[in-house]
Amino acid sequence: MKRVFQCCMAVTILLLPGIFSLAQAGDAISERIYFVQQDGRHALVYTTSRTDYKNYSILFDDVEGYKPEDYLKDFLYLFPNNGEWSSTPKTGYQVLKLPNGNFASLEWADLEENGRLKVDSNGVYYYQNWDGEYKTPDGHYGLWNSPGNFEQLAYSWVFPDNLEPISNVSNQEGEWVTRHNTVTYYGTDVNDLTFNIQYRPATGSAYDAFKDMEGDGIDVEQQAMGVKVTLAETLLFPTGVAEITSGGKAVVDQLASRLKERTSLHVVIAGHTDNVPISAGLAVKYPTNWELSSARSINIIHHLVKKGVAQDRFESHAFSFMRPVASNDTAEGRAKNRRIEVFLTEDEPVVMEEVVVMEDAVEEEDVTDTQ
Repeated sequence: MKRVFQCCMAVTILLLPGIFSLAQAGDAISERIYFVQQDGRHALVYTTSRTDYKNYSILFDDVEGYKPEDYLKDFLYLFPNNGEWSSTPKTGYQVLKLPNGNFASLEWADLEENGRLKVDSNGVYYYQNWDGEYKTPDGHYGLWNSPGNFEQLAYSWVFPDNLEPISNVSNQEGEWVTRHNTVTYYGTDVNDLTFNIQYRPATGSAYDAFKDMEGDGIDVEQQAMGVKVTLAETLLFPTGVAEITSGGKAVVDQLASRLKERTSLHVVIAGHTDNVPISAGLAVKYPTNWELSSARSINIIHHLVKKGVAQDRFESHAFSFMRPVASNDTAEGRAKNRRIEVFLTEDEPVVMEEVVVMEDAVEEEDVTDTQ
C-alpha cells in the first residue's frame, strides 16, 4: 500500500516499498534507517524529516473495505500522533493530516514487496529502491524531494550479526560510511536517488567451502541463518538402522575435513525419518522413529569427533517423522524424508528455521516401505 506524505503544497517521496514521505524545497533534513531482520527479507524502518513548515498530509491508496486504523496497521510509531482523517479525501486516496512540520515513523517493511529484493542461488540479497522504470508525472524517481532537493539526507542499513554487507552504491555523489555492521550514505543537496544494496549471510564463506560437496544425495543450501547440508539416508545408513556404512563414513569424512578448517562454525546434526513404523525385528533397539532419528544424529557426531572435530561444537536434534519435506504417501516422498540435516552457523547455536509439517506427519502409518 502506498503512503504519500505532503508538506503544505510541496511533496517529497522517499520510496520504500509502498511508502512516500515529505518536505519543502531546500528545507528537508531527512533520515531513513533500515533495521534488517535476521531473515534478510524484512526490516523495521525508521523515517524522519525535519522542516520549518506547518503540517503534513499522509496520503494512503484507497482500499475498499478499509477502516482508518487499517491503513496504519504496519506502523509501530507515528509522530505526531494526533492526526485527523480528512472528511474530503482526494480521488483514490485517504488523507491523514498531521499538525506538525516534522514527521517520524517506525514501521515493518517487506523488502520483497514490488520485487525490490531478489535472492540468488548462492544466498546473496540484492535490494534496489527503484525498478528503473517508474517516474512521477514531473519526472522524479527513486528517493526524491519536490520541488527542491534534500538539504541533507542520511540513508542507513543496519544488519544483524548473521548478515554482512557486500556492496552499496548510489547514483548520486555522497559519502558512504561503514561502522560495525552498518552502512550509511550521507548526501547534501541531492535528489532522485537510487540505491543498490547487496548483502549475504555471514556464513557465506562456509557455503563456498561446502557447496562443492553437492551431488547425488547431497544438497547444500545457503540460508539466512547459516548453511544447511542435507544428506540422503541411502548415502549413510542401511535400512532401518543407525550404524553408518563405510560409504557413509567417507561422506561424513568430507564434512569433517571442512569443519576442522573452520573452527568458528557451530554444528547441529538433525535426524529425520519417514512415518513408517519400526519393524518388529528392530523395535527392541529402536522402539520408534524417535530413537532411530536420535541414534543416527548421535552416530554422525561420534564419527566427526573421531575424525578430530571438537565435540563442544555440536548439538544433536531428532525429529522422527515430524518434519517431512515431501509427502509420506509415496515411496519417493518417504525417501526424501529419510535424511540427515547439518546446520552450520557462526559461533552461536542455530535457530532452527520454521518448517511446514505435512499433514500426513500426524501419526505413523502401516505401510510397506522401510526406513
